[in-house]
Amino acid sequence: MSATTWGDPNATKHVLLLHGLTSSSHTWYRIAQDALSPFLPDTGYFVTAPDLLGHGLARRSSDYSIAALANELRPLLANNHSYHCVVGHSLGGVVAAALLPLLHSTRPVHVVLVDPPLEQSPELAAQRKARIAQFVANPQTPEAYLEIFPNWTIEDALFRYTSTRLCNVATVEAIFDQNVPWSFTHHLLTAPDNVKLTVLAADPAKDFCVREEDLEKYPHVTAKTVWGASHLIPVEYPNVVVETAL
Repeated sequence: MSATTWGDPNATKHVLLLHGLTSSSHTWYRIAQDALSPFLPDTGYFVTAPDLLGHGLARRSSDYSIAALANELRPLLANNHSYHCVVGHSLGGVVAAALLPLLHSTRPVHVVLVDPPLEQSPELAAQRKARIAQFVANPQTPEAYLEIFPNWTIEDALFRYTSTRLCNVATVEAIFDQNVPWSFTHHLLTAPDNVKLTVLAADPAKDFCVREEDLEKYPHVTAKTVWGASHLIPVEYPNVVVETAL
């Protein structure tokens, strides 16, 4: 399994970070190295960020169902896992929701889903599939990213560019085509009693995948809107993600 790690593997507390569609494990660097770094030596956190199937340096597959993406990560959660916190962004949030039953433990586990697309109409899924496939077929250069997102660092731009180049159109299309209907909110009902579940939503005035009101019928879920944030919350507001998670 391909993964990026930060901190001491012998630490007493572990964090699992799951990236989004067309991203890779390295795109979590702002969370792990900047926002989370004060916690690594002082409170003993070890951070693991795997590459999802078809992304980064992970293997390619013929099965890109959410179940397959989640099953690929099962080894990380075997044998009384040591994760105290799981954070999933976008597609990674959907995968984290599918993994909820495996997080049963004698210790509390905080799961933070960052603007996860839990539900998509066929029309919306088709629009996003076409847009993201085009994005992968014609990736922006690092220089273009920095021009579009002036608050990004050069590392943000380079990791985003590299992650996009390591993905491909066939993977993007398969993820949409093999998950019809795109409906995964029901996974929230599978959270064990030891799991605290939080959803961070993007500003509804910007590009977003979930709204607080979408989660009102799930009283065990704490939903918060990150006002001013687009779908790219981990890059734009890494401290908010860390403060919420820990």
